[in-house]
Amino acid sequence: MKRYKVELPSIKDDESGFDYLLKLMAKVIADPYCYFDFNFRSVSVLDQNAVAVLGGLARYVDAHNSLANKGLGNLMLPKAGVMFEVDSMSTLIRDQLVNNNFLSHFTSANYAGYPQGSYIGYRQYTDYLDANEIALHLRDEWLSDDKLRISQSLKNAIISKIFEIFMNAYGHGADLTKIEGLGVVSCGQYGRKEKNIKLTVLDFGPGIIENVRNHLGIDISDIDSMKWALEMGHSTRTDSLNTDIPRGLGFGLLQEFVKVNEGSLKIFSNSCCATVDKKGMFVVEELRNSFSGTLVNISINCDDRYYRFASDDAESEQYF
Repeated sequence: MKRYKVELPSIKDDESGFDYLLKLMAKVIADPYCYFDFNFRSVSVLDQNAVAVLGGLARYVDAHNSLANKGLGNLMLPKAGVMFEVDSMSTLIRDQLVNNNFLSHFTSANYAGYPQGSYIGYRQYTDYLDANEIALHLRDEWLSDDKLRISQSLKNAIISKIFEIFMNAYGHGADLTKIEGLGVVSCGQYGRKEKNIKLTVLDFGPGIIENVRNHLGIDISDIDSMKWALEMGHSTRTDSLNTDIPRGLGFGLLQEFVKVNEGSLKIFSNSCCATVDKKGMFVVEELRNSFSGTLVNISINCDDRYYRFASDDAESEQYF
């Protein structure tokens, strides 16, 4: 059984950070039936996008090896998997990965973190998506009132659209693979110093472009497939949770909000990345490293402005 030693660098929520993560995903996905030992001795920063990807890759390796063993009856393959070398972590990084509940999923009881409840960090949904749990997490922890001044109607609308991201990740993504335990992972982060909140949602399903091609049944380019998926009202109608409800990507309101808020919204899937530019428009580009799946990354600035819909009664500095 092959064993790879991966010396992680610091990974930020920026272009170079995503470039590294895409290369890492390509490496692991190409040969998941191996050992992967992740060393953190050079890591001083590990943003939420990196935490989500590391957790997702661990689930990916475990799920594929479990599936391989099931097909062999009583003959078991050597147990491959991912090892996160806790002893190589600085105190800062180790405390971060304890406090955001990452290490509780992948290490011993010494790093139990929070079995459930109020924390903004790493979460994984491997069996089913608990709609109430996700909605409460987004409302009370990630988009809580102490982080962002926002009207209740706009807050509910934003939560609804982010909830759709989770539903799409499960219905359009991981559940279509039929690989037990793969699921969806997410990681939120609150930067008190930077005054922003961030969220990454990741699945290793077929991906947006593949779903669009399968749905349309025509030969269409990767970029055109991504653009089609981003158009308002378009849906591949593959949500396994409820096939009567068409689920497009539904990024319209989030797209407008991050424009006004000067935040960011990025969608990586298959060979393309879609990013909201300063004009509030999606720009679609091809990636140097593609992957089977979808990663959505949202960043919202927690400034002193008050955000609301134009129809809200309260006075406001920013509205839609």
